[in-house]
Amino acid sequence: MDVVVIGAGFAGACTAWLLRERLGSRVRITILEQGPAPGGMLRTFRTKSGLPYEYGPRVVSVFRGTPDALPFLRRFLRLHERQIYQGTRLRPEYAAIPFPVDRASLAQLPCGAQIDREIAAIAASGRPPRDGSLRDYLESSVGPTLTELAFAGFNRKFWGRRLEDMPADWGRLRRLDRVAERGDFRLPSVAPHYYPEGGFEPLFAQLLDGFDVRYETTVTTLARDGAGALVVATAAGALQADLVVATGPIDDLLGHRFGPLEWRGYRVEVEEVAASDGAILGRAPDGVPFAWLYTPWAETPVCRTTSFGTIHHGAEHTGPSVVLREIVDDGVRMYPVWWEDDRFQRYLRAAAEIPGLVPLGRLGLYKYVTIDSTYAMALRFVDALDEMLRGDAARRYELLEHFRGDWSN
Repeated sequence: MDVVVIGAGFAGACTAWLLRERLGSRVRITILEQGPAPGGMLRTFRTKSGLPYEYGPRVVSVFRGTPDALPFLRRFLRLHERQIYQGTRLRPEYAAIPFPVDRASLAQLPCGAQIDREIAAIAASGRPPRDGSLRDYLESSVGPTLTELAFAGFNRKFWGRRLEDMPADWGRLRRLDRVAERGDFRLPSVAPHYYPEGGFEPLFAQLLDGFDVRYETTVTTLARDGAGALVVATAAGALQADLVVATGPIDDLLGHRFGPLEWRGYRVEVEEVAASDGAILGRAPDGVPFAWLYTPWAETPVCRTTSFGTIHHGAEHTGPSVVLREIVDDGVRMYPVWWEDDRFQRYLRAAAEIPGLVPLGRLGLYKYVTIDSTYAMALRFVDALDEMLRGDAARRYELLEHFRGDWSN
């Protein structure tokens, strides 16, 4: 069987590796990557002086996918567990506190007493959060003051939507109502975080070993020939395939026939810092430095700041490292949006009409994924490969929905 994988990010490289492991000599795989190097969003970069940082996933964790992702990655990487805490600075003049927030930390802020009264009144009422808009849900969960400080500005800045324009389900999905009495300051506390020794490059060097990978190769069209084979056209020539795994944007792949899908994303500003105490962004109440810090007020274009010292070296790191600031840029395709589901479903049904075509990954299946959920997605596909190849369009659509999964996986 001839297979073409479009994209040498983690989704494409992992899927190619799993297919070769499952099928052995029965499969011939060619990987096409439009960039000059593998990794996609899972890349370790370095400053001019050699300090590392990541643009995209910073760590390995198991949030929603499968714990099997960890033993899989340990075939290729040495993983070091990290205490990754995230915080928020609700206003520029406020101290940084843990996020998700907790009442003990909120009490230290100038508005802490007001927030505490609102949360206490909600708890005393015994009423569940209101349905309707996201503002309704949040104000009836955490009160109007915290809603405005932590969520309203950030939502307009990053998602481009008012709280009134988003459904209550978005808050439930992201568990935005969480306010602990005292937090343990990890998000989520049940998911350990790991950093790969030497960054992510060793992962791709091993995953792609032995494959025919063609860099700086852009797919121009995808069609079927008279004999029924898929033809993948590039500027360097065409390839025939029995199966095409496409990890690029599904709307690009299908010629934007239903219009472009909307995304949210960010560009980054990178700064080298020499921190004497290693807590550039502040510390959680237990003394561990914050690795991420949200800045939700609308007046700053920065959504989140990352300090890589703790991520790369652990909580006791005091040497130089990189600080990275995320600034909204809608031209970067990183985060799918809930209001495009109808359009995405039209693309998914159109993809299912093409035998042998399997979109996968964050861009291919328009789903926010982490490393573990990407691995789970690839595993579901490989397990159902025979059925995907034999099924009709209706069954292929059902399987694509299965590969995509939901927020829980």
